[in-house]
Amino acid sequence: MPRKPNKRTDSESAEAGSPKATDPTSVDQGKASGESAAKATLTKEERFAEKIRTEGNRETVEAFVVAFILALLFRAFVAEAFVIPTGSMAPALMGAHKDVFCDQCNHRFQIGASKERRSLEQNDTVVAGICPNCRFVNNLNLTADANDTTFNGDRILVSKYAYAIADPERWDVIVFKFPGNPKQNYIKRLVGLPGETLSIRHGDVYVDGQDNRLQILRKPDNKLMAMRHHVYDSSQQSELLIKAGYPSRFQPWKEDASAPPEDSWSVSRDGDGLRASINASASTDDQWLRYFHRYPSQVQWQAASEGESLAEVDPYQGGLVTDYYAYDCYITVPTKEVYQGRVSNGQAVPEAKRRRSLFSGISYSLKSIAGFNQPELNPDYTPGGPLSQFAGIESYGERDVANEGLHWVGDLIVETDMQLSGECKRVTFEIVEAGIQYQCIIDLTSGEATVTALYKGQRQAIFGDKRQEQVTAKTSLTAGKAVSVRFSNCDDELRLWIDDERVEFEAATTFDVSLVHDVQSNRPYYDGKRHPLDAAPFGVAVQGGKATVDRVVISRDKYYIATNTSSYQIADYSPSDLYSLANASISDSKIQLILRRPDLWDEFPIWNARRTVEFELEEDQFFPMGDNSPESLDARCWAGAKQAFNLPDRIRKEADKYSQASYVPRDLLVGKAVLVFWPHPWADPPTPNFDRFRLIR
Repeated sequence: MPRKPNKRTDSESAEAGSPKATDPTSVDQGKASGESAAKATLTKEERFAEKIRTEGNRETVEAFVVAFILALLFRAFVAEAFVIPTGSMAPALMGAHKDVFCDQCNHRFQIGASKERRSLEQNDTVVAGICPNCRFVNNLNLTADANDTTFNGDRILVSKYAYAIADPERWDVIVFKFPGNPKQNYIKRLVGLPGETLSIRHGDVYVDGQDNRLQILRKPDNKLMAMRHHVYDSSQQSELLIKAGYPSRFQPWKEDASAPPEDSWSVSRDGDGLRASINASASTDDQWLRYFHRYPSQVQWQAASEGESLAEVDPYQGGLVTDYYAYDCYITVPTKEVYQGRVSNGQAVPEAKRRRSLFSGISYSLKSIAGFNQPELNPDYTPGGPLSQFAGIESYGERDVANEGLHWVGDLIVETDMQLSGECKRVTFEIVEAGIQYQCIIDLTSGEATVTALYKGQRQAIFGDKRQEQVTAKTSLTAGKAVSVRFSNCDDELRLWIDDERVEFEAATTFDVSLVHDVQSNRPYYDGKRHPLDAAPFGVAVQGGKATVDRVVISRDKYYIATNTSSYQIADYSPSDLYSLANASISDSKIQLILRRPDLWDEFPIWNARRTVEFELEEDQFFPMGDNSPESLDARCWAGAKQAFNLPDRIRKEADKYSQASYVPRDLLVGKAVLVFWPHPWADPPTPNFDRFRLIR
C-alpha cells in the first residue's frame, strides 16, 4: 500500500534539488510554493493591491472578449453598416459620385461616377455634368478643385432585426441578397408584396383590385417627398441668361394671348432669384402667372457666353417635363484623353510600373493617397475646359442619351411662397396633366379650399368613390398673410399643404383618370396659343388685391419604366410599335425632340407605343425596384438575365434556382435601410457633409 506523502518532506525535497526537481511539474510546484512563500511575506495592503491588479487584467480581457462577441452578434442579428456602390437608388442614396454646385445658378446636384470604378483599371473618366435646374454643362476641374473628385458612396446602417419582428412594408428601402448571386448584397425600394399581380404603366405602379380593375399604388407623404426629383427652383437664377435677355420661365398669361400681357404680373430676376408681383385690385378676373417648361440649348448657352442676345426666344415656348436624371448624365471620355499612362483606382499609374494583380493595384492606390504617385495629365487636356476639347467623343450617360429624358412625366409637386394683401379674394393653383386642369381654389375670405378638374372647359366628376366634381376643406389661409403652399398631383391624388401642414379634405381627393381618358388618349395635349396645357403644366392665379410670389419650386414624381428586359434600351416604348406609327425608325434623339416640341405631339403619337408589363408574385415573394429607374438592375430585369459567371458550384446552384425569377424570396431579405450615418465629407476644406446625414425614407 503506497505511503501517503508528507507535505513537508516533499516540499523540502524539491527545494533541496532532489531528482524530482528535474520534473517540470515539480519545478512548477516549486515555483508556486516559492510564490506562496513570497506572498506570505506581503502586508495586507500589498496583498489587496495585488488582487486588484490580477483581477483587473482578467476583467479587461473579459470585457474585450464580451465586446467582440456582442459586436459579432450585433452585426449578425441586429444591424450592419453597408457602403452604397452604385447609383441605382439615386438621388435618395448615392454610390460613387461627384457633388457639384452649378457654375451658373448655384444649384447643388450629384452625378454618378460608378463607371470609373467598374474595374481596377479606369477606362472612362467623368469630366462634366448637366445641371437639372438650368441645364448648364458644368465642366469639372480634376486637378485644381479637390471637391471635383470622385466621392465614395453613402454609408448606411441596416436594421437586420426589423423583419424578424414584422413583415416588410411597401416603399421600404430594403437590403437583400441578389438572387443571381446570394453572396452579393443589393439595395432597392420594396414595391410589390407577396400574392400581388403588379403592373407598370405610364410611370405608375398598379395592383389588381376589385372587379379586375387596376388599382394605382399611392405613396405616403413622407415617401413622396423623399422620392421626388428636381425640375426647377425660381430662386436659383443665372445672371448670364438674365444679361442675354433669355425669357423667364414664369410669364403672365391670358387665354388666347400670343404674348405676355403688360397689365398683369410683373416678373423681375437677379442673382438672388425671381420675384413676381401684381396689383389686381381693379380686376375681377383671375390673373395668371404660368410656368413654361423651357431651358436653353447648349447652342444658346454658347451664344450667351459670347455676348449674344437671346431675347428673341418665344416666352410662351414650352415642352414636356421628362424623366431627366442629372445623376445619370455623367459626361465621360476615355481616360487616356485626361491622363497619361494607365489609371488604377482613380490615380494614374505609369505603364512601366503597372502590375496586373489586385494587391499591386491596392499598393499603387495607397501610394497615390500618400502622394507618391500623382496623376500625370494628358498635355492636350485642359482641366475644367469646355467639352469641345474632346472633339465630340464625349458620352452622355450609359447609353449616350442621358442629356434629356425619354418619357413624359405629368405627376408634379409645386411649392410656392406668396404674400397676399388683405384685399385678395381668392388664389388658384393649377397642375395640368393629359390636358386635364387640376385646380385647387382657395377662398381668401373664408379659407375654404376646393379641388376640381377641368377638361375642355367642363368640370369632371372623377373624385372619390362617389365620383364627385369637387371636394372641399377648411384651411388657415386667408387674405393678408405670407404663406407657403404645396400642391401636388401624384399617383392620381391631389394633395395640399399650408405652411407644411397637410390639409384634410372632407372626402377623398383621389381620382379615376380612366373616366376621362382611355389608355391611348392618356397623353399630353397642346391647344396652341389658346392654352398651352401640358407645355406649361403649372400656373397660379390671384383675384383682387396685391400679391407677390417670391419662390416656386417644381419637382416631379418617380417614373417607373415599363420594361421586363435588361437589353440595351430601357424604355417604355415598343420599337415595333414605334416603327408602325411612323413607318420608320424613331431614334431616342427623335423621341427627345418630340417631347420638346408641342407641334409634333399629334404628328408623332409615340405615347401609343408605351408598354404595360405585369409581374405575378406568390407567397413570400417580394418585388423591389431602384429609385433610379433607367439605371437599376432590379426585379423588372432579372428573369433570364442574371450573371452567374465565375461562381462556385454551391453558389451557382442557388443562383440557378432563381434564374427565371422576377422577385426576391423572403429567405434572401437582409434588413431595412434606416440611416445614412456617413456620407462623403468635403475635401476642401475637410468638413463633414452635415446635410446628408439623415433617416432613410
